[in-house]
Amino acid sequence: MSADTPGREVLDVGETSWLTASRARCRTALLEAGAPADRAALLRSWVRLCDGLLDIASEGVTLTQEDEGQLGRFGLARSGKGHVRLVSEALPLDGLAEALTLDQRNRQAFEAASPDGVLIRSSQHKAYRHAAQKASVRAMLTQPDGSGLMVSMPTGSGKSLLFQIAALEGRRRDPGACVLVITPTIALALDHARSLAAVPGLEGSRALTSDTGPTESAAIIDAFRRGEVPVLLLSPEKALNPALADYFAECAFPTARLPGLDGRLTHLFVDEAHIIESWGRNFRPDFQRLPSLLSRLRVANPALRAVLLSATLPPNARRVLEAGWRLGGSWLEIDAQLPRYDHDVVIAPFDRAEDRDEQLWRVVDRAPRPAIIYVTEVEAAKSCFRRLTGEGGHERIALFTGETTGAERTRIIDAWAADALDLVVATSAFGMGIDKGDVRTVIHACLPESAARWYQEIGRAARDGGQGLAVCLFTSGFKKSDASMAFGLATNGLLTREVAVPRWEAMVEQASQSEWLGGKRQLTLDLDAIRLGLAPLTNDYNRAWNRALLTLMQRANAIQVLSVSSQSDAPGVTWRVELTEPALSDPAETDVWDRIYAVRDAELRQIRAELTPFEAMMTAPAKTCVTRATFELIEPLALAPPCGRCPACRAAGASPPVRLHCAGLERFWDVEARPLAGHPAGILLLEPADPDYDRGLPGLFRRLTSAGFEQFVVPVRLANRAATLLAEKSGLALLLSTRDLSGSGRPARLSTAIILDADDGVALDQVRDVAAWSSQWPETTWCVIDRGGRSLFGRRLDQMVSRHAPLPEAAFEDVVGEHEVVS
Repeated sequence: MSADTPGREVLDVGETSWLTASRARCRTALLEAGAPADRAALLRSWVRLCDGLLDIASEGVTLTQEDEGQLGRFGLARSGKGHVRLVSEALPLDGLAEALTLDQRNRQAFEAASPDGVLIRSSQHKAYRHAAQKASVRAMLTQPDGSGLMVSMPTGSGKSLLFQIAALEGRRRDPGACVLVITPTIALALDHARSLAAVPGLEGSRALTSDTGPTESAAIIDAFRRGEVPVLLLSPEKALNPALADYFAECAFPTARLPGLDGRLTHLFVDEAHIIESWGRNFRPDFQRLPSLLSRLRVANPALRAVLLSATLPPNARRVLEAGWRLGGSWLEIDAQLPRYDHDVVIAPFDRAEDRDEQLWRVVDRAPRPAIIYVTEVEAAKSCFRRLTGEGGHERIALFTGETTGAERTRIIDAWAADALDLVVATSAFGMGIDKGDVRTVIHACLPESAARWYQEIGRAARDGGQGLAVCLFTSGFKKSDASMAFGLATNGLLTREVAVPRWEAMVEQASQSEWLGGKRQLTLDLDAIRLGLAPLTNDYNRAWNRALLTLMQRANAIQVLSVSSQSDAPGVTWRVELTEPALSDPAETDVWDRIYAVRDAELRQIRAELTPFEAMMTAPAKTCVTRATFELIEPLALAPPCGRCPACRAAGASPPVRLHCAGLERFWDVEARPLAGHPAGILLLEPADPDYDRGLPGLFRRLTSAGFEQFVVPVRLANRAATLLAEKSGLALLLSTRDLSGSGRPARLSTAIILDADDGVALDQVRDVAAWSSQWPETTWCVIDRGGRSLFGRRLDQMVSRHAPLPEAAFEDVVGEHEVVS
């Protein structure tokens, strides 16, 4: 199809590359693998990618006698002298055979969005992945001073592009510009640092974690202060370290406080922001304290911008985030409302753990590689790992939990990225935001404790647009089943009042320090404090309940946690708190506990409202489209079609959607724009020197950008060329194609130049849109560009568009240099 076909150059990005890359990956890994089990598993994955039959002789693969002995276990057989084929076999799990059938198509059922100048000059991408990614970058680059932006896009949608562009665009204006990115896990920080090291201009980005040694930490902070670290990734505990917070505030000042300290902090990012609400509730209280860091940084620089990124933002998380992070400034949410339907979903509940495990090992042997096996508990992960490395015979495998040491985390993440591993057995400590595009399978040997966790974790697979497999095998129906454990984890930390009050009294009584500062009482509490009636021996269990109580009290605004000692990613034993409710000092006062437990009861109702329907549909997966229902639990305002790939859809014969609508471009900052310098507000009509936009397009964009236009709307056929030309210009260089605006998309409130489409119907729609935009935003300058003398359906264009006479293109030469180009 020719390049003039609307949208073709955007829609075909990477359409079949996943299959070729996956085949090559299997071949390379197989030739490197030593263990027969690993070789057989990789061979099965490769044969499957070749429609069930592979000529291994022509591929230079020779099977050893041990390899031959493994073929039956992995559902393989010889087919002639030099071929291996998949065995046709009965698989007891409903839908597994269908899910393992190869589908070569690109499964990302959303359209890519046209590029703009910012994307071309700041990345190697030829298009935005979808409209929401484009809208998010636009919103970030046009963000008002002191504002907050919250972005929700599917896993694998490229949220990290935002802090990459923030740093790169900032350094175009100021070589010392830098951003802070707070991540919930060390694994995610290390993975981001590895990825950023390969981005030109961001090679100096670093991760600062609890595993970073003192000497290296000091060197990283000094380099950040000097402006040599464009992106600094760190945990909440590191971000709130009092000594480090001083340095961050120092960098936030608009100008250097001392010679040589050229780091200029422009943005504070929080990655996987939904964790602030869920983990902050019962695990890591420093997530709840992060807005205090933003407040402190804005004392140094009120213009500092905050950006929160997540793939899943349930309603309660949205409320918590806006309440904590808005801080009186402007607030905007970009929400893709785009489900991920890349996975064939297989779900099976079991009455006995032994039956579940029997099917688990069989699924693992047939699961396309690379694959992740998720469990809930550390001991379960260890047990699964021992089974797969012992009896299973796997060597290209790793174990990743919250107990994994820093050095081992780095080794695993690097090996996973380098294709030296095919299997990872993990708790939820692994995978959040780790960007490995060719993961083919995610297996849950548990029931996740929330719809958001399941949806997030299956999103580790199929990020390259290819076929993914999501399997969930869990026990239910008895007291210690996976289902009951999921509910216990979801409600963990919600103490009853009868035990909460004596726990608080014990911590106050055993406080190591108590003083009054600024009219408020401050206490240094020991989480090893034992409440009356418990045995004197303390343990992690006791500390966890004390920690849960303190975070509940903070959410109820009864106390404020000022500082927390920490070790690795876990909070420490000594906590410094301030009483915001003086009545807490009086054991006879009960009203304050009424207020605290009103918060607790509301949270419990919300948890049950989200978990109960998720558990019900996972237990009976043939009744409803699980993927759609899960997505709508997380995004209740979204309306999604059936996925076509889950048990219920297979039973009903539902087909996957051909296209999914992506929202985002309808959202923009509601701030007043200013007219273009040297020209009036309203609509101007410009006649280009080259009406065919052949050789004259570079000159046209040079004049328009020099005149101060920051946003451009062009026909689809010109989008890629226009973006490349704008990449060479200063300023925002934002661009929208007519396809981007064909649905609910809108331009931002900026001075905008619009090249009319050659099709009269499309052009008439553009003219009507410009008239509506100009009426809504009369202070903005709009420039409609089209050849002279054109008529649309019998009416002259110059009579329809503007009250001003048409301008020749050269008219904009007169204003070059008479204004400041905003960048």
